[in-house]
Amino acid sequence: MTRGFSLAVGLCILAVALVMAVGAVLFAFRKANEPPALAEEPLAYHTPETGNAAADDALVPPDAELTPEQRRELERIATLGYVSGTVAPSEESGVLRHERGRTWDGYTLHTFSLGSKAVLMDMDGTVVHEWDHPGAEYWARARLLDGGDLLVVTSRPYRLMRLDADSRLVWLYNKTAHHDIDLLPDGNIVAIVREAVQFPHINDGVYVLEDHIVALTLDGQELDRVPLVAAFENSERYSDWFERHPFPDGVDIFHTNSIEVVERDGRVQALLSIRAIDTIALVDLESGLVTWAVAGEWRMQHEAMFIDGNLLFFDNLGAGKRSRVLELDVETLDVVWEYTDDDFYSKSAGAQQRLPNGNTLITESDKGRIIEVSKDGEVLWEYVNPKTTWRGQEEVVLGIMRAERIPYDFPRDWLE
Repeated sequence: MTRGFSLAVGLCILAVALVMAVGAVLFAFRKANEPPALAEEPLAYHTPETGNAAADDALVPPDAELTPEQRRELERIATLGYVSGTVAPSEESGVLRHERGRTWDGYTLHTFSLGSKAVLMDMDGTVVHEWDHPGAEYWARARLLDGGDLLVVTSRPYRLMRLDADSRLVWLYNKTAHHDIDLLPDGNIVAIVREAVQFPHINDGVYVLEDHIVALTLDGQELDRVPLVAAFENSERYSDWFERHPFPDGVDIFHTNSIEVVERDGRVQALLSIRAIDTIALVDLESGLVTWAVAGEWRMQHEAMFIDGNLLFFDNLGAGKRSRVLELDVETLDVVWEYTDDDFYSKSAGAQQRLPNGNTLITESDKGRIIEVSKDGEVLWEYVNPKTTWRGQEEVVLGIMRAERIPYDFPRDWLE
C-alpha cells in the first residue's frame, strides 16, 4: 500500500514538472517571437481620486533621502494637471461663427483637459475621426502623422505614446514626458521629460524637477538628451540666467510647456517656453547649450514659436486678468501684432497657430474655445466646446488643451 502510494505521488510530481517545463518552453517561444516594439505595455489607469503611485514614484529616485514634505510635494507635482474648465457652459456651443471665404479651411485637431481622446473635425464642427485610448486623465498634445498615426503626450500619468489610425497602441515611451513634442528634420522626435534631481546650489539642495530635451526615434527608442540646468549654466552668454531670473519656491523649477524645432544659424535647435521663470529660450541640440534666451513683460506663457523671424506665443497673465497672443520682434521685443479683448483669458493653458493666409488659430483653453482671427483681430471662426464636466457640484465647459488646423489636402486615405 505504502509502495503504491509513493509511486502515485511520484508520477503526479513528474507530470506536474513535465507540464511546467512544456509551459516554460512555450512561453519562451512566444516571447522570442514577439515584436520588439513597446506596444504591449499598457498605461496604468489613473483618476484624480485614486492617484497613480507608479507615475508619482517615477519622479523620485529609489535611493532618495526625502523628508515627508519633499516627497509629498514631488507627488503633488507628479499628478498636477490643468483645470478641467473654469467657466459655466453657455446656451450656445459648437461652431458659432464662420465667415466663409475669409477663413483658412481645414480640419481642426484638438485634445481636451479631461479624457483620453483626440478629435478631428471639419469647419462645421462635424467630427470626422477620433482617437481614444484609455489610461490617462487627459492628453496634453497630439501630433498627426502620415497614415493617421498619432503621437500623444499623456498627462496623469505623464507618458509619450504612438497610436495607429484605429487607436491601437504602437509603442509607449514609459518616462515622464510632458506637455509637448515636435519632429526633427530627420523625422525623429523631440520631447520634454522631467526628472527629480538635486543640485547643491539650487533651492538649498532639495530635490527639484529638472526638464530634459529628449530625442527619440519614431519607434520610441531614446537617442539622446539635454538637461536644461547644464544647458544654461554651461552657456558662456547665459550662465547667470538663473541669478537674473530666479527659480520659484518649490520643486517645479522649469515647467517647460512647449518645444519647437527650428533650424537657425545652420544648426538644429529647440525653442522652449519655460513657464516657471517666464523665459523663452533656444537650445542647440548638438552642443547642448542655450544660444538665446529672453524674458519680458509676459507671465506664464505657452506655445512659443518663430514666425517669419518674429516670436509668437500665448501670454497667459502678462496683462493681469486678461490673456494675449503676442508677436514680437526678436531683436527689440517690440510688439508686431497682438490679439486680446476684455474677456480673453486662460490662466492655465493656451495655444496659437499662424495659418498660411495670415490668420491665427487661437485656443482659449480654460474656456474650451477655439477662434480663427484675421490680421486686424476680427473673429472669423469660433468654436465652443459643447462637452461639459463637473467640478464639485458646478458644471463647467470642458477645456481644450491645444488645437491645430490640418490642411484638407493632408494625406487622408486612412479616413476613407
